[in-house]
Amino acid sequence: MMKPTSLLLALALAMAQAAPAADDKAAADPAVAAAMQKVNATGASLMPIAADAKAYRFTALNVAKEFGDAGLEPLGPIADKIASLDIARSKVTDAGLKALAGMKHLKELHLEGTAIGDAGLDHLKGLSELEYLNLYGTKVTDAGLTKLATLTKLKSLYLWQSGVTKAGVTALKAKLASTHINTGWTAEDDAKPVAVVAAAPAAAAPAAKPVAVTAPAAAAKPAAPAPAAAAPAAAGAKLDPAIAAKAVIYKDVVASIMSAKCVSCHGLEKKKGKLQLHDYAAMLKGGSDGATTVIPKNTKESLLLVRANLPKDDDDHMPPSDEPQLTKEELAILTWWIESGASESATVASAKASADVESALAVLLAKGLPKTEAPKVAAKPKAKPLTEAEKKLVADISAKMQALNASLMPLAQDTEQLRLGVINAADKFGDKELALLAPIATQILWVDLSRSQVTDAGLDTLAKMTNLERLHLENTKVTDAGIAKLGALPNLEYLNLYGTKTTDAGIAKLATAKDLKKLYVWETGVTQAGAKALEGKLPGLKVNVGLTAEEIAKLTAPPPAPPAPAKPAAAPAPAAKPAAGGSEAIKTAMKDFHKGDAALCKKVGTTATDAELATLLKAYQAMCAATPPKGDKAAWVTKCQALIGAVKKVQAKDPAGAAAYKAAVNCKACHTDHKGA
Repeated sequence: MMKPTSLLLALALAMAQAAPAADDKAAADPAVAAAMQKVNATGASLMPIAADAKAYRFTALNVAKEFGDAGLEPLGPIADKIASLDIARSKVTDAGLKALAGMKHLKELHLEGTAIGDAGLDHLKGLSELEYLNLYGTKVTDAGLTKLATLTKLKSLYLWQSGVTKAGVTALKAKLASTHINTGWTAEDDAKPVAVVAAAPAAAAPAAKPVAVTAPAAAAKPAAPAPAAAAPAAAGAKLDPAIAAKAVIYKDVVASIMSAKCVSCHGLEKKKGKLQLHDYAAMLKGGSDGATTVIPKNTKESLLLVRANLPKDDDDHMPPSDEPQLTKEELAILTWWIESGASESATVASAKASADVESALAVLLAKGLPKTEAPKVAAKPKAKPLTEAEKKLVADISAKMQALNASLMPLAQDTEQLRLGVINAADKFGDKELALLAPIATQILWVDLSRSQVTDAGLDTLAKMTNLERLHLENTKVTDAGIAKLGALPNLEYLNLYGTKTTDAGIAKLATAKDLKKLYVWETGVTQAGAKALEGKLPGLKVNVGLTAEEIAKLTAPPPAPPAPAKPAAAPAPAAKPAAGGSEAIKTAMKDFHKGDAALCKKVGTTATDAELATLLKAYQAMCAATPPKGDKAAWVTKCQALIGAVKKVQAKDPAGAAAYKAAVNCKACHTDHKGA
């Protein structure tokens, strides 16, 4: 099996073979040949952007976590030939961007998720050809925006979750009138009523469509809703001493958690990142990072805990955000087990557990010990290694995809199976382009065609991908006629049809896709009745149709007005004070939802249920209507609206919701400005 670096080199060589003209030019330019050799050997990628090889595309996607300023040095001699540069989520600093100054023909630049600030933008002033710039999640402020005024060809600028303000964007817009500047959702957006669109009545019973949410241009595909968390352990629940004496922590508790949440990707056959968690020895052996997954008595450096505790939208968070998450109770048990030595044979009774852990164990073992070993996920047949001819065919087609701005890459480091993404080619990628993949259809496991031009006709090609596991078709022109072709895919587990013209009749044709576990049909013609009918035919399937009109109405209804205070008889009007009802609304919200380690505010975006979010939203709406003990009322309303808007985003499964809420819950700023004596 080829290593990732070897495969990347093979793809580069194949592209050169597929385009003799490009090969001749590269060979004639020693600087280009040297740069390609240095870059591709590191795991990054430098490829011709088109068959004529006049310009090149660079991406550090596969090595972003280790890629720093030095990684840009090999591009210096060919800086004027770079048209696209993707160093998103890398370690590149402001100083490192000096290497971009010579990229006079750069048109596309990805800096999202980096620590770049205003100083770094000094190096972009001379990029006169730049058309696309993504600064999502950077430290850029209004001061930095002023440095972009010279980029007169800039068409798209993304500034989500940066330090820029509305005033700064307005000032830049005055100088770059034709530039689309996207800052994501604002407090003003969040405060507006949510539009609700009634669905066409179904034949059997009327049902409503979910909320009509128009995603900003930079938004990724709809995030999979967080799975419902397990019921919290009852406070003070006691563990049966007889069970505690017999229960082996690893075999009866930890292994069960791993089987439910981790083994599907890190098991006997499928071992992403070379990590297996199906048995004790494999867990301690670890994966590509060595024996660091579980380090006995070291909870701070055990990667199992480190990654589980990362924000859910972090690329390194585990399990992946669209998979069932570890509950708070499961995480507490794993932490306790590792802290106590991560023994394979210790019983629950032999290791002292805190009251919280004991409560969690009591719930987990309430039905007694597992009667058999922890369930094992059925292993799928292991893919046969590719022949040399097949490797060349994959490389040739990968080169064609690269020339189209699409991406065909190995699914993981230790596999030759492939994933296709067309995010950078969506506006031109259609049925004809998809058909190019037919000769290697069985090698492709993941496909993302969201927002592409693919139609029902193109799904004939997808039907040939018999090993396909994940498929994104959101916001495409696909209809029921195309969906019918997917029912024969035997391994399809995940299908996203958000924003398509699918109806109940269409998803009914998926009843033969026996492995299907997740189906997303937000903003389609699918009704609750149709979803339930399909779930009844496919055990384990969850069809998500979004929120109904009734649910939205409940969540967005304004809080009742506080009762008018009774006028004291024969007493002079008191001096103006904050209304008692308002003051109590603030105190109640702080006490009930913001106090303590288990406060509801700490669960938003992770394990908070829909009912809890609805309760929190009403509390914030009541706070917004109240008069703060001190400070400017307008400023108070702005802060409350930020909280309200963030909770609405989380309710609507907006990918930016958790981060927006984290930013809005600024206790220090609120207390400084508004808390009374």
